[in-house]
Amino acid sequence: MSRSFKDLPNKLTRASGVAALLLMAACTMPGRQTVNTPPPPPPASAQASVYQVTFAPGSFEIDVAGQRAIEDVSSVVDGNPKALVTVVGRTDATGSADSNMKLSQKRAAAVRDDLISLGKIPAARVDTAWTGEVKQIVGTYNGVPDARNRVVDLYIH
Repeated sequence: MSRSFKDLPNKLTRASGVAALLLMAACTMPGRQTVNTPPPPPPASAQASVYQVTFAPGSFEIDVAGQRAIEDVSSVVDGNPKALVTVVGRTDATGSADSNMKLSQKRAAAVRDDLISLGKIPAARVDTAWTGEVKQIVGTYNGVPDARNRVVDLYIH
């Protein structure tokens, strides 16, 4: 028995050598990423995180659910110093195009101001836009109200 224990270090050395060779071969196989290769960039189709604040008809007041969404965005961006936020105000098709454009601007400004007032995101990292009834989420006929279009979208990218 003592003889088999004597040969054990040699057997282990050979086994570890074979394992090392197999590992090196596996790392150089096509399709494998090596340590010195940077990871591939995200696909071009990668989407930003989207949050929504909904509004009552004709209003730009933020309700409790909207405030929670804004707080969520603030927390996510606070944890990522490179993240940017785009705020986009929208309306449904009720009312004139001019009044809807103004209302979507007021909604976007209200959400932006609330987001910045939480103190976690500098104003320079928040971009604001508004579309009125032009780029609705749900296409409707003119004058048809749809709550899904009375929103401000917050995109984190």
